[in-house]
Amino acid sequence: MKKAAIKISFIDPEFTDWPMQLKIREILSRHYNIEYCSKPDFLFYSCFGNNYKVHHNCVKIFYTGENVSPNFNDCDYAIGFDYMTFEERYLRYEPAYSHINYCMELRKKTEASLTQRKFCNFIYSNEDEGEGTLLRNDFCQKLANYKRVDCPGKVLNNMKGAIEPRNGNWTQSKLDFIKHYKFTIAFENTFANGYITEKIMHPFMTNSIPIYFGDPEVLRMFNQKAFVNVRSFNGFDEVIEAIKELDNHDELYMQMLKEPIVNDLAQLEYDNKLENFLLNIIKKGNTPFFHTKSHLPEERYRIKLLKY
Repeated sequence: MKKAAIKISFIDPEFTDWPMQLKIREILSRHYNIEYCSKPDFLFYSCFGNNYKVHHNCVKIFYTGENVSPNFNDCDYAIGFDYMTFEERYLRYEPAYSHINYCMELRKKTEASLTQRKFCNFIYSNEDEGEGTLLRNDFCQKLANYKRVDCPGKVLNNMKGAIEPRNGNWTQSKLDFIKHYKFTIAFENTFANGYITEKIMHPFMTNSIPIYFGDPEVLRMFNQKAFVNVRSFNGFDEVIEAIKELDNHDELYMQMLKEPIVNDLAQLEYDNKLENFLLNIIKKGNTPFFHTKSHLPEERYRIKLLKY
């Protein structure tokens, strides 16, 4: 059966090669012949500019990988981090979901030799933008009083040239680096309910245990026995004592490393939810909603865009 054609466009330079865009393209191309054009019926945009405002007579779909809430006065549909409902116009979808199956399989392949890796790493370039930045710097320095923490990034750097600069395949270089460490400090830049980034996923993807501070509701998704959740302790001193315990007792460390990373395997069905969400939009055709001032209260769309 011949597939119907649809006209779509992606804007915002930073949105061009995001894994999320690739996933959207892959899903839609299974069902439609896609025509990329400057006057689309369906426009996908993010939070890196205002180019979406010059597009009219099309359905606008917002997506962000940043700590930004959607503004339904501007968009017809949105994909984001917030735990909220808004009829059929919103989908909560974590980029992290696309890596969970891989991480679950990796945790089945743990070996005792993983306890012999170096202690801990800290990789950041953002020194002071966001409430999490100063906290993680302070935590890293406190933890380093126990054992050396390797810091190959711009912040607290103690390893010159140890990791590829941000002009090549940064993600793979980072993964190749942290796989040699038992622990990875994984603090978000900013904290908001539902906002989870690669900070926690990269350690999981390398069988390094995340020391995570971020989403207050992180345990809605992730298994608290699978990582060190800073919010579960009364202060950094308690966190560090727990890390020492894991570091000095191989059986406890391996027990944590073997735990499944998510609480509910049903969460792995989010790709299906994303597909259904997108197909429902396309099936309705080029029918934008009226963008009035009544959809969400103004405080819902504060922009907290920060560099990594």
